[in-house]
Order: sequence, then C-alpha cells, then structure tokens
Amino acid sequence: MSWTGLVLHNLLRNPRRTILTTASVAASVLLLATLFGAYRFISGPTRLDRSHLVLMVRPATSGMLPLPVSYRERIAALPGVSAVTPFNWVGVEYGGQDAQVHGFACDPGVILRIFSNWRLSLEETRAFIRDKTALIAGEETAARFGWKVGQSVTLRPLGGLPPLELVLRGIYTSDGMDAPLVFHWDYWNEIQRLRDSTTGFWVLASDPAALTGLMRGIDATFRNSPAQTKTETLKQIVLDFLGRLGNVKVMLLGISCAVLFTVLLIVANSMAMTIRERTAEIAVLRALGFRPHQVLGLLTAESFIITLVGSLIGSLGALGVFHAAVSFRIGGAMPVGLEFDLATAGFILAVATGVSLVSTWLPAKQAARLNIAVALRHTD
Repeated sequence: MSWTGLVLHNLLRNPRRTILTTASVAASVLLLATLFGAYRFISGPTRLDRSHLVLMVRPATSGMLPLPVSYRERIAALPGVSAVTPFNWVGVEYGGQDAQVHGFACDPGVILRIFSNWRLSLEETRAFIRDKTALIAGEETAARFGWKVGQSVTLRPLGGLPPLELVLRGIYTSDGMDAPLVFHWDYWNEIQRLRDSTTGFWVLASDPAALTGLMRGIDATFRNSPAQTKTETLKQIVLDFLGRLGNVKVMLLGISCAVLFTVLLIVANSMAMTIRERTAEIAVLRALGFRPHQVLGLLTAESFIITLVGSLIGSLGALGVFHAAVSFRIGGAMPVGLEFDLATAGFILAVATGVSLVSTWLPAKQAARLNIAVALRHTD
C-alpha cells in the first residue's frame, strides 16, 4: 500500500469520528473567518455602494445643540461636495400610544441619492419630490399599518409638537432591516420650535479620495462660528455607536482566540484518541522499518487532511455568509462589506496548517518514539 493510501485508509477506519471532527473544524473555521472579516471591515475602509461617500456634519460640542440651516449653502460651495441636505431624526406615534416609529426630515431628492439602495418607482419618486406634504415609508412599515399609496397619514411627533398631516406618496423596499419614514425638511421646519435649525447635515462627496480633506474643510469653515461642527463618515458614526457596547475590536479578537483554542482542542483530542488506539499498529510499522520521522509525518498528514477539508467546507460557508452580508445595511444605508479575498484565504490556510501541526505534534512524536517491544504489548 502506498503512503497516500495508508493515510486515507487510516482516516476511514473510524468514519464517524473523522466526519464529526471535520464538521467541528468546518463550523469553527466558518465562525473564525466571519469574525476575521468583521474585524477587517471595522478596521479598514468601506468600498461598497455609495455609503462610503456619505458624511455626517453635526455639532462639535453636543448633539442637543442645533446647527443653523444656513450652513447648507456654505457646505455645498466647498469643492468635493456633490449634494447636502439638512437632517432631523423625528420620533413619531401613529394610532395607539405603543405604535412608535421614527422618520427622517430631509431634502427628498438628496436623501434618495444617499440611500441609493432604496427602491422606489419613478412615478412615486417624482410625486414624493413634488409634494411638500409627501411621505414615503418602508414596505414593512406600510404593511404593519395597512397603508396604501395616496392615503392621508397623521403622525404625532414626540415632544408635544403639532401633528404631521402627510400623504403617502410611495412605498420603498430596501436591503436593510431599518426602513424609516421620510418626509420633507421644509414641512418639518414649519412645525419645529427652532425654525431654520437642524440637528445635522448629510453630505454626499463626489470623490472618495477627497473625503479626508472634505471633512477637515467643513470643520475649518465653521471653526470660529458660534456653532462649530464635527464631520465624520457614516461608518465612523456607526462604529462610535457600537463602541458604546465596549471595545468591539478587542471583543472580536477575544472571541477569535477562544474559537481557535476550541478547534485546537477538538483536533488534538481526536488525534490523541486515534494515536492511542493505534499504538500497537505504530509499533508494527516501526518493526517493518518505518523510521520515527516517517511515522510522525504519517500521523501529521492525517491531521492536516482533516483540518484542510474542514477548513475548505468552512470557507465555502463563510463565502456564503459574506455574500449574504453585502445585502444587509446598517441603518438602512451602509452595507456590511465582508470580503473573502486572498488575505482571508491565507488566514484560513494558516489556521488549518497551524492547528494540524500543533494538535498532532506532541502525541505523534511520543508515539513515534515508543519502544517497539513495549508498544507491541499495548492493548486498549
């Protein structure tokens, strides 16, 4: 029997254990690759969709302080700005007291450019932009309340402000879980207490290479103003929000280490059991002329094949997860850009090789160096 045939024969002698070990490795690699992709997504730039061009301009000192809406023209005049809209988050109630939803008051034409993943028919888009009292809603929200296009909708803003008398002009679909109501900022400006003020601005940049300079330029423009600004990317705002839960990077690294340690224990335990059961067979191989390094290589090859096959299965699963994650958008706008590239593939291959070597080296080395006479008398 050839060396390769001997390795395959030993792998199939206990198929249940081999299959379960491979499945455990595959599940662990799937989780590990997903965590690795999430860590790279948090640490690196977002290159998918138009969300990587979106900036949020908000008050530098406190989010409770408004910004003058006159800042819009000054921001729009800066080089690298494609579009800008005032932006107010509005919590509203509809029907019963427990039916609370949130909405955006903004420029309708600009917000549809920023949230490019919202799918709205051309006719509904034109009606929404043309009518000052127009409202658009996500498909799930409209279904929840039984709304139909053309229906009048009365929303009660939180905080005791006058009700919003709106007309539903469109129902959009999106890839994200968050689907807010959207209405005209001009209409909201007539109702809010502080006229001609906004909680912030959404800015759509024309070139990703100009983002850093544009952020500095916006803040420099209002540095000596009574209401100074802080400009951040959409991604940074989301990460700041996640940061309230703790250091996300450290959490991901900690979980990754735990997963890696778990898969190492799984493979090590499986190989230790396999080697222990085959002590007498290993002695026979030694008696037939196999050298210790050949026995060591034989056992290590078995471990490597198990981890490699499990890693390939886990990689295919991770590829599916990464592909599905692209359609999910944080806040309804920013896609989760998990990428399965050479770096990820190299990381998985390194994990498979490292796990196979570390988990097998010690028990295989001990078995290869056993006294032949003692090993032949071994019974399990």
